[in-house]
Parts: sequence; structure tokens; C-alpha cells
Amino acid sequence: MPVDRSQLPSVGPDPPFAFPGIVHHTLPNGLRVRVVEHRSVPVITFVLQVAGGSGSDAASQEGLAAVVADMVDEGTGSLSAIEVSDALARIGAEYDLDVGADATTFALTTLTRFADRGASLLSSLVTAPSMRESDFERVRQLRVDRLRQLKDLAPAVAERAFLNLLYGTHPYGHLAIGSEETDAGYWETSVPKLKWKMSSRYVTY
Repeated sequence: MPVDRSQLPSVGPDPPFAFPGIVHHTLPNGLRVRVVEHRSVPVITFVLQVAGGSGSDAASQEGLAAVVADMVDEGTGSLSAIEVSDALARIGAEYDLDVGADATTFALTTLTRFADRGASLLSSLVTAPSMRESDFERVRQLRVDRLRQLKDLAPAVAERAFLNLLYGTHPYGHLAIGSEETDAGYWETSVPKLKWKMSSRYVTY
């Protein structure tokens, strides 16, 4: 059947879509849990959201919340950063984090048959990170290098200028990664400051 391409096709009805139900739970320790089920694929994603993001950074410590979040997967208990990476690989898991203005989000996706191991690993990372000085030095250097790179990236320069213009000195007025100008404020305090930041913002369940 020939198609008349000189005219736009007619708009049909919207396809039906049923949003999955959200089941709400509150654990005895007060942790609020939301469960959304999709049974089309054997995959499970755990998402942990912690109140407090880059907007909680002090004026002289911009980027501190992001540094704390970056240190979470650098080791837990007796596991090093490499061993954490191996543990994730053994269960085919993908770990991700996002530092927003008001919240920090940790996520881990794995196959449903590894749900228990994935949940246990994510819990250990968030509630008992190693916070080793050697890991901090590596993360510190990576962030310093990244900050230097961002100075040559037009989108990053534009975003920094936009946030500063829109929010000024408000805590929302800086990128989550911080800036070279404020590095010293949290690099000098090192691991003890990171542990204090984590204990003051993250609740252990």
C-alpha cells in the first residue's frame, strides 16, 4: 500500500499504560521503604536516598558532600576498593551514585537471584565505609584533576556561571564537585572531617 509522505500521519489514540503500584513500608527502625515491581526481567534495583546533598556544604567546603559519597565504594570492612569492585562483578551488579542539591542517592542493580548479596553489599558500603587515608588521597587527586579538566569544558563553565547567577551565595549556587578555590577547606581536614560529615548526614540502620 503506497504511503502519502506529503502529509503527516493522523494522530491515533494514546496507547494504554498502567503505572505499577507503589507499596509503602516502614521498618521497625524507622527506615521508609518503597517497592515498585516490574516482573518482565529478572533484575532488581536497590535505591537508597539520604537527605543531604551539595546544598549542605559549608561556604568554605563546597564539594564535601560529593567527596563523602565518592569514598563510600572505596572499601568496607576488610574489603579494599578493588575487592569491592570484584564483589560487584561477581554478582553482575552495577553501582551508581548521584549527589543532588538536597539528597545523595546510592543505587545497585543486579540479578534477582543475587538480591540478598547485593542488598548486603550496598548496606555495608553505606553504613560502614572504610574511609582509609590512602583511598582518600587517590580520590582527592582524581577530583583535583577533574576540576582542572572542567575549566576547559564549555558546558561545565556555563553551568557554574548559571548557578552562580541564579543562586548567588545560596548553597545551591555551586556544582556538587566544588571548585579549586574551595579545595583546601576540606582537603586539609582529610578523613576525620569526612567521617564527621558522614555521621552527621547518614543514618545507620
